Amino acid sequence: MNRSTTAALLAPLLLLAACEVTDNNNGSSTISLDENRIEQGTDIIANEAAEVGDQAANAIENAGPELRQSAEDIQERAGRVANRIDNVDVDVDLNTANEKPATNAN
Repeated sequence: MNRSTTAALLAPLLLLAACEVTDNNNGSSTISLDENRIEQGTDIIANEAAEVGDQAANAIENAGPELRQSAEDIQERAGRVANRIDNVDVDVDLNTANEKPATNAN
């Protein structure tokens, strides 16, 4: 599981951890939130997201030279195929005298 998925799954748990429920013994309950815990959890998630973003940017940047090399390889191979096609010479004998079918003169 990658870090961004982990952070997304932890977000609701961090909010729950910041909640405190108190039973007032009079049929009612009080729910309070600890803002410091929420801010700490938010900071943790923001740091994780930033780190994941940096890793993605590095991966994209590092992929550039590999993609460029692949494109150059494809271009070189296409050039070789084009040269082979240009070098093909086909002669056809169209003389059909004596009811012979046309044949390849090579």
